[in-house]
Amino acid sequence: MGGAMRMWKSGVWNQLKIPIASIFWLLTMVVLIMGTYNEIPISAYFVFAVIALLFFIGSDRLAFFFYVILTVGTVFALLVIAFRDHWSPLDQGLAIGLHFLFLVHLFALYSLSKYVYQFRSENYFLTERILHLEGFISEEGVLSRKEFEKQAAFILAMMARRKETGYIVQIDLSELPRMTKRTALLSVGSILHTESRQHFDIIGKTGEFKLTILLQNTNADGLAIVNDRIEKRLREIFQEHVLERMKWTATRIEGQTALPEGVVS
Repeated sequence: MGGAMRMWKSGVWNQLKIPIASIFWLLTMVVLIMGTYNEIPISAYFVFAVIALLFFIGSDRLAFFFYVILTVGTVFALLVIAFRDHWSPLDQGLAIGLHFLFLVHLFALYSLSKYVYQFRSENYFLTERILHLEGFISEEGVLSRKEFEKQAAFILAMMARRKETGYIVQIDLSELPRMTKRTALLSVGSILHTESRQHFDIIGKTGEFKLTILLQNTNADGLAIVNDRIEKRLREIFQEHVLERMKWTATRIEGQTALPEGVVS
């Protein structure tokens, strides 16, 4: 229960962290401009755009370097100006307040750049996993959609001729969190291949996030046995709240020579 709650909170934070950082960044920028537009030329505000660009063009480590340099550098710059111009306590207080807002703005900007860099890294990782999944599909028995359709047509024709029954079982992962769909597809595909009857049942990737098993020559008891084996393996890998978002459907096959409508999408 505690692990599921932590996973839920982590998922919520992953969805909210960019909007929250963006709001802080925009609000502090507006307040800084309103508080300083009479003191500095408008052209100086292009510095904000240059700073933002520097944060986003590099890696997370480079963005952190910019963050530290700007934080320390602005502190020393303000101290030099304050001593040079003999600021009054009121001026010093205003400068401290504006500098605090600038640091909040800077931290929000750094956070945004960090999250964007994470997304870039995760997208690269997912691309590599997709390529691995494509290799898995061809090497480990999980068929592509076209190959699944071709083999299923032959199997269904043979089942109809022999008057056999079977089942089409589908697992739809489209409601899983966006960042975990691809890796979950790989894991579930591996489990389906392992727990199905080798060289007898076929497994296919029939949608972007949908896996389908054709169980030939089996009844409801056989379907239950296969489902139990698969669910047991899935529970070893996935949390309960993830399993609840996997949609399972089972369709009985008897006499059909074509896949039911909606199996392939």
